[in-house]
Amino acid sequence: MNYFTRNKLPVVLQTEATECGLACLVMIARYHGHDIDLNALRKTASVSLKGASLKQVMATAAGLHLSSRPMRVELDQLHKIQTPAILHWDLNHFVVLKKITDSKVHYIDPGRGLRVMALEKVSDHFSGVVLELSPAADFNLLQNRLKPKLSDLWGRMVGLKRAILQTLTLSVILQMAALAAPFYLQLVVDKGVGPEGGFGDSQFLLALMLGFGGLVLIRAASEAIRGWAVLVYGNQMSFQMVGNIFRHLIRLPTSWFEKRHVGDIISRIGSARPIQEALTESVVAILLDGFMAVFTLVILFLYAPVLGFVVLGMTGLLALATLLIYPHLRRTEEEAIVTKAIENTHVIESIRAATIVKLFGREAAREASWRNLFADTINASTAHGKWLVMQKFFETLLVGGQIVITVYLGAKLIIADANLFSVGMLFAFLAYQLHFTESVKKLLSEGIKVSLLSLHLDRLADIVYEKSETIVTPSKAPQPVRGGISLKNINFRYSDNDPFVLKDVSLEIPAGKMTAITGPSGGGKTTLLKLVLGLYTPSSGSIEIDGQPMADMSMSAWRAQIGVVMQDDKLLSGTIADNISFFDPQIDMQKVYRAAQAAQIHDEITAIPMHYLSMVGDMGSVLSGGQKQRVLLARALYHDPKVLFLDEGTANLDAATEAKISEVLGKMDITRVVIAHRRRLIDRSDAVFTLKFA
Repeated sequence: MNYFTRNKLPVVLQTEATECGLACLVMIARYHGHDIDLNALRKTASVSLKGASLKQVMATAAGLHLSSRPMRVELDQLHKIQTPAILHWDLNHFVVLKKITDSKVHYIDPGRGLRVMALEKVSDHFSGVVLELSPAADFNLLQNRLKPKLSDLWGRMVGLKRAILQTLTLSVILQMAALAAPFYLQLVVDKGVGPEGGFGDSQFLLALMLGFGGLVLIRAASEAIRGWAVLVYGNQMSFQMVGNIFRHLIRLPTSWFEKRHVGDIISRIGSARPIQEALTESVVAILLDGFMAVFTLVILFLYAPVLGFVVLGMTGLLALATLLIYPHLRRTEEEAIVTKAIENTHVIESIRAATIVKLFGREAAREASWRNLFADTINASTAHGKWLVMQKFFETLLVGGQIVITVYLGAKLIIADANLFSVGMLFAFLAYQLHFTESVKKLLSEGIKVSLLSLHLDRLADIVYEKSETIVTPSKAPQPVRGGISLKNINFRYSDNDPFVLKDVSLEIPAGKMTAITGPSGGGKTTLLKLVLGLYTPSSGSIEIDGQPMADMSMSAWRAQIGVVMQDDKLLSGTIADNISFFDPQIDMQKVYRAAQAAQIHDEITAIPMHYLSMVGDMGSVLSGGQKQRVLLARALYHDPKVLFLDEGTANLDAATEAKISEVLGKMDITRVVIAHRRRLIDRSDAVFTLKFA
């Protein structure tokens, strides 16, 4: 990869599960000179949960002033393709062909990074469809790239300046104490045991030992205080950073979570840690080591200019080697992070689905899939480690060569004139040289860490720059609802390229009544419910609650007055009481009991040894499917909702229990909206609406 011209092919890894086509376009667009990123392109090119077709990729490319040339190519003709080009891969994926050399295909997988595959194995993945892209006649360079900043991500960092200042002050004390050591060595050699001291001045040596011993004590104390300060401030900043990120994350719209893997989200949150470490340690190290490198270099030139130029030249070569290796370190670190996130997602899914995996006898298949993903993780880590080893090789070679040359030339200076350059001065020079080299090495190392912050900032930007759901409208006081819901000419689709899930839907849900929504599976019933709950926004049309447009309402006020049981609802780790109250910090056990009784689960809970204090959760719950569904119903009733939404909320219950619950709910002064297929539940409803495919 050429890092010194504009025409370089960058590696861009996809964020959402279905945006491989967009990631490929960003890579090729950057290759041709556009300065754009995936976040910006995602906002202009809508991709659905099903991904993008080749036609949609071509349409997006046209918006980037790129001409498309789709074709079908046999494998033996692949080397004739103008690269970079997009290949259709595994019938459900897109990758970027970089080059073909020596029967090897070099390509970039947006999900895993740079890959190399033997040409004969490509036929197992390549579908034969290629998309060549080149600048169109109206090609103009575009600049639409989000460049995250710390101030944008977290705003005002409380205590950051104080932490850096204290750490910097203590570090200066440490470095000053360290700079005195070479001079101590010179005095001992030349004046303590050398000819200037009569080859043995014991009192002078004792005074030197006591004086510099005091400096060692000061240095040790300063280092301990500095380490404690970095630990305390680092943890405080980490708590503040991750807290801000999670606060924003939990308020993102539902659609954001539906497009991402859980392992990737966790991995992105983990990117806050390297940033915190860089702010509390790397910034101070760069400032201090940069200053100390210059200061010790001046001392080296004062001792012996010739040797100073040797040290400066060899250190310059070390810096050049590090700069050449850095782009590879960044690319491979990103690939290692992404492959680890994919592997973690597979592990989490396997654990969550452990029961069904066993029932279908798919343990071996899941293990094999994990081994392949883990191999990708190991390969990515190995690729990253290879460049670290290469960096260490050049560092050891150049630093060692520097010492060999300076000792040789220093010895020649002593032979030429011992009064001008003594043995003690050579020892001191070597010590200062070591100090200078270590400062430069640390400066380069911490500089790379700070440079890699852009990688972690880009990963966090996917969370922080995503617009959060509008939960509260401060200017409007919440109004109590009666429960009348009106939908007018509702149309909805997941993206501009998707077919409509709902089309021209209008209905009136009367307050205080039971309304059933039925229809074929996949007809849009759950989607309609999510629109009413404010989880989705209609493509067109309006929703009104008691005559007030939902767009003008506070979502927090609306949701505080409703209860919901969804098809895929989960219990969280905690007690049964915690789950029914949804972890209310001021739990009202009387309300817990009433909600459980209404849901016909109270007697079964009291039959469990720990009653309402029994631990449950979405993993390893002691409750059956029907019991779990009734606990979820009790959770929906705990806050005395004005409107109750049930998406197959009693599907796991027997007819008798369902009838008892319906009878209890019928006596409550609430609006009920149920999605149902069972005839007996539909017959109990005051109004029935049937949805058909859009």
